[in-house]
Amino acid sequence: MYTPTGPGPVGNPGGNTGHDTEQEPPARNAAPTRSSGQMPQAAPGQQDLTGSHSPQGPPGEGPLLGLRSAIILMLGILVATAAGVLTYRAQQDPATAALAAGGAFAGGVLFFQKIIAG
Repeated sequence: MYTPTGPGPVGNPGGNTGHDTEQEPPARNAAPTRSSGQMPQAAPGQQDLTGSHSPQGPPGEGPLLGLRSAIILMLGILVATAAGVLTYRAQQDPATAALAAGGAFAGGVLFFQKIIAG
């Protein structure tokens, strides 16, 4: 015989549902039901494997740089490094290589800003 714990349903304040009826408790659905367009919720203690996460830091603040800006600056640094190394190998002068790298960085950032869709 099954004896439920806790209060009974509304309209049965005694909480004696199932005492004399030999009923088993209803089976619980293992998969959570969700309506269309709703993201599934992770159970407590499980990691969210969807890849979405909130940025670290105080609430309300976003990342320091956006993805587009980070890519443009990274490409500018790569262009500057290549220009600086090639200039140094040709001239053997660090000052000339640094000036060439600075100019290549500025030109690369402007170029990539124009061609990368924003």
